[in-house]
Amino acid sequence: MPQRLSFLGTSLPYPEARVVILGVPLERTTSWRGGQAQGPNALRAASDSVEFFSHHFRRDVRDARIADLGDLDPYRSVEEILAEEEAEVERILRDGKIPVVLGGEHTVVIPAVRAARKFGPLQVLALDAHSDLRDEYLGLKVCHATALRRARELVENLVVVGARSFFGPDLEEPCFAGPKDFAQKLRPDLPVWLSVDLDFLDPSLCPGVTNPEPGGLFWPDFLGILRELRRFRVLGMDLVELAPIWDPSGVSAVCAAKALLEAIAALWA
Repeated sequence: MPQRLSFLGTSLPYPEARVVILGVPLERTTSWRGGQAQGPNALRAASDSVEFFSHHFRRDVRDARIADLGDLDPYRSVEEILAEEEAEVERILRDGKIPVVLGGEHTVVIPAVRAARKFGPLQVLALDAHSDLRDEYLGLKVCHATALRRARELVENLVVVGARSFFGPDLEEPCFAGPKDFAQKLRPDLPVWLSVDLDFLDPSLCPGVTNPEPGGLFWPDFLGILRELRRFRVLGMDLVELAPIWDPSGVSAVCAAKALLEAIAALWA
């Protein structure tokens, strides 16, 4: 039997960990390109090419004490998968640890935020090319295109950075911000859940996503966002929509692995 993949090729026992990775390879409400069910393990495999040390934040990510729980079983109903994810994220938070959810489609942000909100008032910072603020899409209230609206209904504040694709009415929403001024829209008194849809990056940097959108942010923007976030208490994060089948070079998976390493190094190492 092949060895189970883990982030950076290593995983501490759960009781010893501070940061806990959970894969949720959900791919059920895709409306265009698919492949994001392969995202968690593609990221894990690509992380073998990434050094443990972040020279940007002068931290060794191993200091964050990472456990990788592997993936939830995706061969069930959407409701069952999301319910198990919510229970797992709640358990991780209740044990005083930091949950990191790997998608899968952006829908996985909803149960993660629902679990985090049980511990008190919360705000969400989302990095995303799309607003994901539809109330319903293709007859679904819970899907990738409604993910941030459902999340916003659960929390006190939502800020979206990187959006450049809109369905019209969402342009009137006050939640959008740029990479230089987003912190002004975050409340300093509330903890943050960070939601990273990889399509926030320009597709020239990360083409292997389900819905690439021209005109995205670049690596220095992302690092700058992480630097600003260090002023806030970040409870956990999700990283979603990596679709490795659309990038045979493997660069997108490496980019995703590096993004996760930098986030952990900046916020929790």
